Amino acid sequence: MAGYNALIVLCIVIAIGLLASPAMAGERALGDIVSICIVGGSQEHPDIDGDTIVWEDGRNGGSIYCASGSGGDGWRVAGGGSGQRYPSVSGDYVVWEENRNMSPDISLFEFSTGMTTALTDDPAEQRMPVVCGEHVVWYDARGGSMDICLYNIETGSETFLSCSPVTDWKPALSERYVVWEESTGNGDIWLYDIWSGERRRITQNGARQTYPAISGSRIVWEDYRHGAPDIYLFDLDNPAAGEQRITNDPTAQVSPAIDGDLIAWEDKRSGTWNVYICDLALGKDTQMPVAPSATEQLYPAVSGDRVVWQNGRGPGSDIYAFTYFGGTAPVAEFSADPTEGGAVLYVRFTDLSAGDPDAWEWDFGDGNTSTSRDPWHFYEIPGDYTVSLTVHNAFGSDTVTKTDLIHVGPPEPPVIDFRAVPLSGPAPLTVLFYGDSPDYATAWLWDFGDGATSSQRDARHRYDRPGVYNVSLTCDNAGVSATQTKYNYITVYPVTPIVTPTVTPTVTPTVTPTVTPTVTPTVTPTVTPTVTPTVTPTVTPTVTPTVTPTVTPTVTPTVTPTVTANATPTQTQTPTPTATQTSAGGGGGGGGGGGGGGGGGGGFVPASPGWSTPTTAPTPTSTATARPTPHEADAGSLHLGEGGLVDQVARIRSADGVVTLTIAEGIRALDAAGSPLTAVTLAVIDAADVPAAPGTYVFVGYACTTGPEGASFSPPATLAFNFTEEQWDAVYNESVRGGLVVQRYNRSAGAWEEVPTTVVPETRSVTAEVMHFSAYALFAAAPEDGAAQAAAADTGQKPAAGRAVPYAHLIPGLLALIIAGAGALLYFRKDEP
Repeated sequence: MAGYNALIVLCIVIAIGLLASPAMAGERALGDIVSICIVGGSQEHPDIDGDTIVWEDGRNGGSIYCASGSGGDGWRVAGGGSGQRYPSVSGDYVVWEENRNMSPDISLFEFSTGMTTALTDDPAEQRMPVVCGEHVVWYDARGGSMDICLYNIETGSETFLSCSPVTDWKPALSERYVVWEESTGNGDIWLYDIWSGERRRITQNGARQTYPAISGSRIVWEDYRHGAPDIYLFDLDNPAAGEQRITNDPTAQVSPAIDGDLIAWEDKRSGTWNVYICDLALGKDTQMPVAPSATEQLYPAVSGDRVVWQNGRGPGSDIYAFTYFGGTAPVAEFSADPTEGGAVLYVRFTDLSAGDPDAWEWDFGDGNTSTSRDPWHFYEIPGDYTVSLTVHNAFGSDTVTKTDLIHVGPPEPPVIDFRAVPLSGPAPLTVLFYGDSPDYATAWLWDFGDGATSSQRDARHRYDRPGVYNVSLTCDNAGVSATQTKYNYITVYPVTPIVTPTVTPTVTPTVTPTVTPTVTPTVTPTVTPTVTPTVTPTVTPTVTPTVTPTVTPTVTPTVTPTVTANATPTQTQTPTPTATQTSAGGGGGGGGGGGGGGGGGGGFVPASPGWSTPTTAPTPTSTATARPTPHEADAGSLHLGEGGLVDQVARIRSADGVVTLTIAEGIRALDAAGSPLTAVTLAVIDAADVPAAPGTYVFVGYACTTGPEGASFSPPATLAFNFTEEQWDAVYNESVRGGLVVQRYNRSAGAWEEVPTTVVPETRSVTAEVMHFSAYALFAAAPEDGAAQAAAADTGQKPAAGRAVPYAHLIPGLLALIIAGAGALLYFRKDEP
């Protein structure tokens, strides 16, 4: 039975752990917490001034210790078993209470000299000293009843304030004022002006007000007028504001401390005494715990943006400190441009808020919103629109609303412009059309002049027949349309046929024998031309002459063949004839007309290609006129001008040098949220990571990803694949003659989509127009003879990588349910035999 119960408890604990939020603690003040002293024994009643912290320490029989940072044990200012308590620090001085003459007296330590001075040495009690600047105050009974003594460190003079203080806690002291709880009535807060000698009552309520603290002109105290104690504030420089209630929680808030705008106190709203703070710069309603804890946090003290406190009670108490990261709520402000115009109106909003906001909420007044800092927005319907912006940071939020800021009039006929690439070429001619303007059009209709149309803003069209075509684009703007027509815009000319020439050389040998009587060979020169063509045309010479002169003397034939070719081949061939002769002598005359250069006999002459290529290329002399180079932005960054358009060419190249992304001047570049884009990325994708090739296409081994995902461009940017000769031969070979095309991977559809592509074999390049950032890859239309499978195998392409596991975030919950179910099953079966 015990085993079943243990398993059930374990299942419940695991299930709760899986389902519970990882963040259980309440929101606390922004800042850093450090331990000042956590050694054995008690450390209590700390005080702070700047970086110097003092406290009473249980070591050495009761001592005063000091530290200027975290992580150490501090060092002893005074001690030795004489009961040092209630230290206070200001600048060069530390004061405290210690037992001499069988009663407490006041001592002072100077950091600069290392000397300790007894300020009192009297049998009467002097208790709870406080130091500020050149003054010290304490409770003093030398006059027969308890009073407050004001001591001047520089002169050694003492001034008694003639009061009846309540001595439950220290009096408070600033450069000008002394503040204390007077025993009159139920306890009131009184003040003494050191400069004028004036004494006056601060609080006028019949309930008790106690434990005062002061900084400059601001006094805070613990107040019981509502039953449980609250923290109140009074500003001597603003008496009209009266006594201001800082806390209004039904639980207790006590022991306040203040410096500047920062108030700290002990607060029990969480059930345990914890230190809370209020930054008056943020408003008195902003109250935050500094370090929520189940351990009591007592006696806070404040200096600047630092708070110290006693952590715990008795022998286990320690000293901790908190540095507050203060700040103020932002102040909202913005501008809009333009603020009026006809529908559709494209407006850019710019955040001008102060106070470092880190979140934005726009309301454009037409039902649409945005969380971008500087968004763009389309207004499609005529009317007046009120726009508001709310900004946030860690210290608060602010909203600004501008009524009827945007004025949208009736729609105006759109001003249309478009372009096409290329404008001419042989049939079939594929042309890319771009609807460059207007940006605000809501519909597009192309008429390509050959009976075909398209409703895409940017379209691709193929002209199959030669001719000259008019092209028109009609755009609609909220019901108002306009048309632009460009006449005789596209020229498609017939295909130039490929000629396979038949070369019939005419050979007219001229033999001029030279007879030398002393010699008597029979010369039979045999010329065997070896032709190695490097082009498609087939050259078939119909004459292979063999000259066999029958003479006794040595013959030196001079052959001058005449070659007539009636075609212009598309490539260059260089046949290399090899001549073989058998002779006992004879000179080697030059063969005319480019024929064989070996001695005697004829030669084979290839067809002239129609142009000549000199053996040594002449050095051209030219006068170049320098062209201005467009100003380019740094690689990967976009420089935007007025109106949000790119005003410097941006160009970025992939790591392998193959792919180049170019964003030209005048392009509007927007991120996925519709805000102006300021930076782009380009990276190569491994072939194994490329999703499967679409349909009858073959991946040829080159792919990249552009970022950020979802960015858009109008007009399009250019993505170029530039190859070396070796790379081009591998890409543009016989197996992929079906045509190269760049495709974009649509992640939402899980499919490849063809984009407008231009292939230029002369420069070994493939360019594509990019309107949206995503993954792009180069494919070839596969031939019908099955080469697609072989080409795909060569690229090493693998099936598309698996997607992330759907609903992965539900797995912990399902696991928790399974474990809880197992626990329940154990519970119901625990009594079975």
